[in-house]
Amino acid sequence: MTRVSGADAVGPAPLRIRLPAIPASLAVIRARLRTWLPTAQVTPSAAAEVLLAVGEAASNAVEHAVRGTAGDVEVEVTARATTTGLALTVSDNGRWHAPQRSTQRGHGSRLMNALVDTVTVTPTPQGTTVEMRKELHP
Repeated sequence: MTRVSGADAVGPAPLRIRLPAIPASLAVIRARLRTWLPTAQVTPSAAAEVLLAVGEAASNAVEHAVRGTAGDVEVEVTARATTTGLALTVSDNGRWHAPQRSTQRGHGSRLMNALVDTVTVTPTPQGTTVEMRKELHP
């Protein structure tokens, strides 16, 4: 069954996960995404890349967005099939912290860019959104 909810939406119903920004949520995000990806006809190798890219963005939200925030921080992951691949979003309602480069840390952006076709990070005072596109079909 194909559902169309936008000009380029195809495939299964979009996935939406909203959880507390805590380490235990990362396993739930990976498990739910791992179950959803085959319904979108994603190959195992492309699914592994998407899981790693989304996992990196979600890990950043869990690790960084909660620092210096008084309220509860949540992370939201969405995934939807498009006519050419996947549109993925990881967002939080926490606080943006500029990346700190070191030899041991700070490689997440490069990793995400290597795994998916486009990555856009939008920090705001209300939280950070990472939008990714993974092209699967020429």
